[in-house]
Amino acid sequence: RDTDRSRGLGDVYKRQMIQYVSKRNMVMNKSEKQKAKENERRQRILDTAFRIFVEKKIEAVSMGEIAEAVGIGRATLFRCYSNKTELAIAVCMAQWKSYLDELDRNRPISSVQDIPAIDRFIFTLDSYIEMYLNHKELLQYNDNFNHYVTHEGVDPEQFENIHTSVYSADTRLHMMYEKAKEDHTFRTDIPEDEFIRVTVHTMMAACTYYAGGFIWGAEDNRDYMPELIRLKEMIINYATASV
Repeated sequence: RDTDRSRGLGDVYKRQMIQYVSKRNMVMNKSEKQKAKENERRQRILDTAFRIFVEKKIEAVSMGEIAEAVGIGRATLFRCYSNKTELAIAVCMAQWKSYLDELDRNRPISSVQDIPAIDRFIFTLDSYIEMYLNHKELLQYNDNFNHYVTHEGVDPEQFENIHTSVYSADTRLHMMYEKAKEDHTFRTDIPEDEFIRVTVHTMMAACTYYAGGFIWGAEDNRDYMPELIRLKEMIINYATASV
């Protein structure tokens, strides 16, 4: 009898465990589905906000307009992003992360040590010209974003998140400069920050203004590639002047 009773209790325990595991799996599946749904919704918000911000500029767009374009309620949007500045920062981080991830796949950070510093430098300048050709919207958004956050005032902690999202870009530039100290293929007689500003950042700023048409005598649908290539050559001449 004791054996039968033990066997019966064992069967009950097994059934309870099966029911428990089944319920837990149902909860987990529901939780995973809910998480996937929320992630998909957030991505739609970011993609839609990016498109509208580029078209109309961040300042002119309301959260209600974005919610309507996404197809969600204002309350839902505000649960995801408490204000427009937070949303604009999230869009900026997502767009740059997507672009830099693609860049990392094509030319990993580890490859910096495999080629001369000047080749990496030229590749960096070319990447901004490629952005002018294929990612004008990102350049336009980045310019508007910088203007917007400067006037709105942003918590320094939020800027830290932005810096984290572009970590690979900053790391590439630093490693490139350190490589040049070793192979002497471009000048390192001026401080690193100054060198990056007057070369790489100048190239990016030019591509940004050309992409937005903010240049003297700009004409719609005109290809300004020859001028950007000329600027690139001038920057390279400066970078290698004392080598």
